[in-house]
Order: sequence, then C-alpha cells, then structure tokens
Amino acid sequence: MIASMSKLLTSIAAATMAFACIDTVAQERKEVKGSLVIMGGAIHPDTEDIWQRIVALAGGKGASIAVIAAAAGNPEASAKRTIEILSRYGAESFFVPAAPRLAGRDVRKDAEDPDIATRVAKAGGVFFNGGDQSRITQTLVRADGSATALLKAIHEVHAKGGVLAGTSAGAAIMSRTMFYEPPDVLRVLQDGVRRGTDIAPGLGFIGSDVFVDQHVLARGRFARMLPAMVAAKVTLGVGVDENTAVLVDAKRELEVLGASGVILIDTAKATTDATTRDFSMKGARITYLERGDKFDLTNKTLTVSPFKAAGSILNHRDADFKPEFDESRWYADVLAKNLLIEVLTNLVDNTQKQVVGLSLPSPNHSNRKLGFEFTFRKGDDTRGFLRIEKGRAHYSVRDVELDVRPITVNEPLYK
Repeated sequence: MIASMSKLLTSIAAATMAFACIDTVAQERKEVKGSLVIMGGAIHPDTEDIWQRIVALAGGKGASIAVIAAAAGNPEASAKRTIEILSRYGAESFFVPAAPRLAGRDVRKDAEDPDIATRVAKAGGVFFNGGDQSRITQTLVRADGSATALLKAIHEVHAKGGVLAGTSAGAAIMSRTMFYEPPDVLRVLQDGVRRGTDIAPGLGFIGSDVFVDQHVLARGRFARMLPAMVAAKVTLGVGVDENTAVLVDAKRELEVLGASGVILIDTAKATTDATTRDFSMKGARITYLERGDKFDLTNKTLTVSPFKAAGSILNHRDADFKPEFDESRWYADVLAKNLLIEVLTNLVDNTQKQVVGLSLPSPNHSNRKLGFEFTFRKGDDTRGFLRIEKGRAHYSVRDVELDVRPITVNEPLYK
C-alpha cells in the first residue's frame, strides 16, 4: 500500500513538472515534411490500406521503420508482432530497445544512447505500439520536460519527411495533452479532469491545437473528450475508432483510412456554464467521417470521398429534402458501443430535428445521483452525405450540434 502510494505521488509529481515544462518538447516540433498515421487501436493485420500507407510513407518496399514498444507490458513480444505485420507489407523494421518494462536494461540510458538515436534518425518511419501511453512519455521525455536523444531523433524523422505512426497508446501521445490514467467516461464527466492523473503532456506531433483520443466509437469516449479539451484549452478534437486511422500530412490535411470511422469535435463556438461545478456545454459540433473522407485541420474544411461524392447530399434545409426516416428516437445509454454512429447517421436522414440520449451512473459509481443528458440537433450547417451500395448505406455527417447538461438521477431509478 505504501509502495503504491509512493508510486502514485511520484507519477503525479513527474506529470506536474512535465506540465510546467510542456513547451520545452513542443518547441522541438518545427516545420515538418513528414506525415502522421494515428490509429485508434485494435488494428487488424488485414486492414491493408493502413499498413500499406505506413510503408509507402516510410519509403516503400524495403523501408526502414523503427518500432517503439515502450508502452507495452512485454515490449519485445509486442514489437515482434508489429515487425512481422510490417514485413508482410514490405518494410524492413527493427526493434528500438528503450522501454520501462524491458528486462535487464536501463531505459534512461537507452533513451540517451547515441547509437540507438542515430539508427532511429536514419529510418524512414517510427511506429509506436499500444499499451500504457505514460510509459512512452516516461521513456522519451526527461524529468525536466526536455527531449531525450531518442525523441530528438524521432522529430528528425518527421521533419525530413518520414512517417510517425501510432496505435492506441501510440495515438494518444500524438497530441500535446493526452489522457494519462483517466477513470471511465461517466466519471470524467462527473469529476472533471485532473492534471497529472487524468491528463498529462503528450508529445504534440500533431500540433498544440488538436486533441487526440482513441477507441472512441467502440468505447463511447467522445464524451470524455469534451472536458479534456476544455482543460487543455483546445477547440478541435480528433477521435479515432478501432481498426481505423487518420493520415495527417505535412499540410495538416487529415484523411480517414481503415474499417470504421473518425469523430471530429469542434468547440470553438461552444459555451460552458460557469455557474455550476458540474460539466455542461452548449453548441459543440460533431462531424463523422469514414474511409476516404478528408478534413483540413487548419481551415476546418471537409472533402468527402469520391465514393460519397457520387451519392446524395442530405440537407434538411432544402425544400425537397426527403429523408429515409420519420420517427422519434431516444437513447437510454448514449455511450454504448458504436451507438454514436447510429445517432448521427439517423438524425441527418430523419424528419426529426433533434435526438436525446442519456448517460446514467451504474451501481458501481460512487456518485449515483449525477447523470448527463446529450441533445444532438440539426444546425444550419448540418449535412449528411449518403451513398448506397449493394443494399448498404454509407454515411458521412458534418456539423451536428451537441448540448450536454447535468441531470439529477433519483433512486430507485425503477421498481
């Protein structure tokens, strides 16, 4: 118990110091020629467009890719799996032996080893495996918040035109602020986010103005992004789902790859209620994208894929708007797996103007009285993009407005 408390206090102190020095590592990020491939986790080896693009961006067949498995509980085994997959797609990858859980080695010395750093700097790409993202930053950032030799080498790869790819934990570190050891989504809404425990500095490869989260649709994490973005003072969030990736090029244009979808959250025009301690927000905007869709992170402009462009535009303001659905829907658990996709796609293809969903505390929550209501509604800029192929509807959705407000939950909820 004492050892656990000591470890917690040490991690909090380290994270607090890192926040104080957050700009030190950010300053390492200069103008870059390279790209990012940010994956939401659970990437299948057969999701070809993701793996092929990573190898192509690293230099094509025979490309050298450094695999960093610092986040993993078993770094060597984790790296081996990734190296095998990358080899299938033509890369010549290698394991970077710098990880807190790597037996028989000193991670601090490995992160400053000039031979390791030189080999990484010569690579065409760097791949960050999943696990615990705090282990990545512990490996690559010194106690004073400055960059290790290994992190400087990674920046060099990105600057000269190489690709930085990361899955799950490797995606979290892409933004300047990342989730560190957060509780479940509802607790984040109930309690807010605490610096040093719930959120901590990431590595900021995507820039200081974008927040990144992963496993977003499969785990209902879009809701936890909202308070984290407020705490990080960031108004644009990118939430990547499982078996999906976003490619961010040197011009900061984002392209969706993979099998599921990506959520963009824009809070630039949203407001929060300063009169209540409980989280609330009005006027956030949510955009849902799928494979081939592109979004300019600087100008906030959307370009749907050629596949969707050949379909229909769903504009509820058009006089001849004829949606597929004419039904009122309501959701008891809006954070359920993949439910957000249904909420957004049904809303833009429905006569209804808005839909409401709830998030209620379970018996395991200490605070059983605080829940949240989510109201999704069509705004002036809301649009849907639909293509039906082989009987299946494929949607992209732009600028659905979202309000979140706290609600009091009475017990018993039912008898």
